[in-house]
Amino acid sequence: MDGRVKMPAKVICMASAKGGSGKTVLTATFAAFLCGLGKNVLMIDTDAATNGLTLMFLKEARLQAEVAASQRRRPLGIYEGDTKERREIIHVPFGADLVPATYSFINSESVDINQFASNLHHSIQASRDKYDYIFLDAQAGSDHFAFIAMSQDTSDEVIIVSEYDPLSAAGIERLKGLFREDLTYVRTWILLNKMLPEFVRSFSDFMEVAKYASPIPWDADVVRAYAKRKLALDFENGNEFTLAIVQALRSIFGEDIEEALDTWLNSRVAALREPIKTQYHDVELRLESLLRQRAYIRQRNTLAKNKKLLFAAIPVSASAFAFAIGYRFMRQGLIGIHWPLTTPVLAEIGIVMLVALSSYVLLLMRGNLNSDPEWEVSDSRIERQLAILQDRLAKLEALKSADVEVLVKNRAVLKKNYHDPELMGGG
Repeated sequence: MDGRVKMPAKVICMASAKGGSGKTVLTATFAAFLCGLGKNVLMIDTDAATNGLTLMFLKEARLQAEVAASQRRRPLGIYEGDTKERREIIHVPFGADLVPATYSFINSESVDINQFASNLHHSIQASRDKYDYIFLDAQAGSDHFAFIAMSQDTSDEVIIVSEYDPLSAAGIERLKGLFREDLTYVRTWILLNKMLPEFVRSFSDFMEVAKYASPIPWDADVVRAYAKRKLALDFENGNEFTLAIVQALRSIFGEDIEEALDTWLNSRVAALREPIKTQYHDVELRLESLLRQRAYIRQRNTLAKNKKLLFAAIPVSASAFAFAIGYRFMRQGLIGIHWPLTTPVLAEIGIVMLVALSSYVLLLMRGNLNSDPEWEVSDSRIERQLAILQDRLAKLEALKSADVEVLVKNRAVLKKNYHDPELMGGG
């Protein structure tokens, strides 16, 4: 314990002007991330129309209903029973708790609105001292159930989740107009969801000034996760979606979670930088190997060229040798031809050339001048591989001191390049 007094839970209503905004999934995502930061989180499914959170954790709801039945209890959701009866709480896999809309899947929209309001207020008051945050997943639109959840008598803040299109924007303005006294500037955030990543980058700078939380991007990884009924969070290595959630939570909760967020981000930076050191060393070794390979290939090419020149020089050497022998015979009087030269220099030169060239031929013949399949690679390809490796080494050098956002955004690209078959000697 750090000696600080436990504050009552902050109650956040997740609302939307129309269905399909991704409100329910973001509710679970926020809860999961806050649990990852060590916070105690309760979610309450107040969506009378779809019971979205209840369906998301349907398996857990059914198991909890069986547990309650085995203990001779009637499990009650927020739309079931009366105010004084105990709500059955589900513990979901990522650590948060959930009060479902209903365990018996009654028609939630037929429940008396006053009974619902009483159940909800009682559940919140009974839980405020046990949790740090309570999320209400409200019904989309502007009906009475949504109004109860968004009301300042129920929640401390409201996050209106919306897609980025003209119809959704008009829906937000309509919602704020209908509930003007409750959806005030001070307690209301707009969170744009399902935005293209390039739009996120261009809008993030000014949105907080207009009480917009940092927007949430959607890419292929997010869509695949949702299709599998999973959250797109990546606590281990991070991804752009996770970073967007971090920025959105920082916008909305500010200093309440600033220290916890910074601690988490610093731990991720250390984890992401650790493989960079190994990769940097591996790339250096590969670079040295390629430089040796290039030198070997160039030496072989040089020897091959010299071999051709050598065989072209053999007839000249033979002629010089014949000339030298003839000249010596002439000087010794063994032949009757009188040469116009009066010095034995040419004879000596011819002998030296023949001896040197013959030795060089023997030296070349000792080596294996046939191409080895392992080294059948052109000098241009070696140069291309060297350029790629040198570029990668420069990127890794920059990443050694990069922040977590840069590390996450470059992780997938660098990983792909690092396992390029051609670059690493395959193909």
